[in-house]
Amino acid sequence: MTWGLPIAIYLFLAGAGAGAFLCAMGAEVYSRRTFRPLVHSGTIISGPMVALGMPFLIYDLGIGRQEPWRIFFLFFGNPGSIMTWGTWIISAFVTVAMTLAFMELDFDERWPWLEKRRAHHPLLYRRLTFLKDLMTPIHLAIEPYRGRLLVTGTILALATTVYTGLLIGILNSVPLWNSAILPVLFMDSALSTGLAAAVIYAVVQPIEERRLLAHHFFSLNQIHALMIVVEVLFIFSWLLLAANSSTAASQSIHLLMFGDLAPLFWIGIAFFGIMDPMIIYIYEVVLGKPLMAYGMIVSDGSVLVGGFILRYLALAAAVPVVLF
Repeated sequence: MTWGLPIAIYLFLAGAGAGAFLCAMGAEVYSRRTFRPLVHSGTIISGPMVALGMPFLIYDLGIGRQEPWRIFFLFFGNPGSIMTWGTWIISAFVTVAMTLAFMELDFDERWPWLEKRRAHHPLLYRRLTFLKDLMTPIHLAIEPYRGRLLVTGTILALATTVYTGLLIGILNSVPLWNSAILPVLFMDSALSTGLAAAVIYAVVQPIEERRLLAHHFFSLNQIHALMIVVEVLFIFSWLLLAANSSTAASQSIHLLMFGDLAPLFWIGIAFFGIMDPMIIYIYEVVLGKPLMAYGMIVSDGSVLVGGFILRYLALAAAVPVVLF
């Protein structure tokens, strides 16, 4: 089995989207008022990110292009398959996350700028006002169910983050993947990349939202630094155990660290995914004040790059067991 770039994109988007949702829910539970921009951004981006990854899975499997009806095989083709279970979990999560994202569009709280556009852009004002009048009753009808949706979405998001690791972790034919550490590593990476994506989206929001979140950049970066440290421990354990498990796995590790994939490993994961954000976070501690918005974009952007390359290299370095 050979999986390449499309599956890496699928795993990355699914993990980061679910991670963004979990970070948003953590902020919701801790203090929605304090971390409102993070709750808003994580909830808004989670569903679209996961949904965006599905076409890459369909493309890689080769279904849906000449025979579109075969897409339904992902749901019903093999009930015992981890991919079938994952398809159901992700589909349910996207549905719940999209509903909650719609509920985050608080028209009274978040659309006061409509009045400011009235004089200069009357056509835009009329169209957005029509949309507001159309969506507000739907928003009010769903609002009583928000708590249940949050609980359901959290469970499905956790299942999604674990699934992205289990999808390849249960394959005995590839020793590098067949590790109990891989699902946990992918889950931690999903939280890290999800937090990065949510923070970047929050930072590019209107100035009022950005200022509210800026007061908590320091604490967010401390949490993120802890996630990265844990991720480093998981990566080290994963590679160490794999290197000593079989010949095929040791060949994969050599390919990653010293072979053709070494530049991507050392630059993409070691530098962008680990060293660059950690250096920025340490600089923040030494400086004694929170980073500016562009500093957050640079550090969290590096985390996203490292998270994607981690998944790509996990797939690209796979050396299957040769049976004689």
